[in-house]
Amino acid sequence: DPRLVQALASRGATQLYTHQAEAFAHVSAGRHIVVTTPTASGKTLCYNLPVLDGCLAEPEARALYLFPIKALEQDQLGAFRELAAACGLEGRVTAEIYDGDTTAHRRAKIRTSPPNVVISNPDMLHVGVLAFHPKWETFFTNLRYIVLDEVHTYRGVFGSHVANVLRRLLRLCAHYG
Repeated sequence: DPRLVQALASRGATQLYTHQAEAFAHVSAGRHIVVTTPTASGKTLCYNLPVLDGCLAEPEARALYLFPIKALEQDQLGAFRELAAACGLEGRVTAEIYDGDTTAHRRAKIRTSPPNVVISNPDMLHVGVLAFHPKWETFFTNLRYIVLDEVHTYRGVFGSHVANVLRRLLRLCAHYG
């Protein structure tokens, strides 16, 4: 979308790094990707760009971002909102955190009127989303993107737990189409 290109240019990004351009092309073509690059190499744009572009093309599109720790949730919420605002989309392409610190009132609002991007963690996905999936029907029906960040941290028992949660998530995605 030209608004996305202009927003990047206004932030000094006139050209994407190779891994960002390749990620964008693959995700836009409907392919799954794994991006492994060093810290501060621009991985966030590898998923924020195609998600924002997808939401611009299809305003009802939804994305689920999963992070292993809350500090990353807050950082990524800020990065997404900043990029959306640079595109002139503040309030039209939205993101919210849904975790253990989210108030009951806010949780209900997110479930009934989901933002474009729900930012959470595997444990909250397990206990707060998948267990109550009928309340999330609107979100699941329009879910187009799932982002699992810091995938290298999902090892051992925790990794096995996350793998099973993701299997449940994918079954529900199939159920809701």
